Amino acid sequence: MLRQLFTDVSLFSLPVLATCLFVAMFFAVLVRVSQRARAPEYTRMANLPLDDDTRSPSHER
Repeated sequence: MLRQLFTDVSLFSLPVLATCLFVAMFFAVLVRVSQRARAPEYTRMANLPLDDDTRSPSHER
């Protein structure tokens, strides 16, 4: 089935398809990250490495 699909496709169209898929995914991630509704979540995550007040007992030595 895949062999029949790829026999009619030229070698030029596969890289173009891959590039279009990459650009679409890049813009989807860019839109998701730039949403203002998620800003508090990103602020909380940005402070996680610096937040030493609430350590779990498994991390204490």
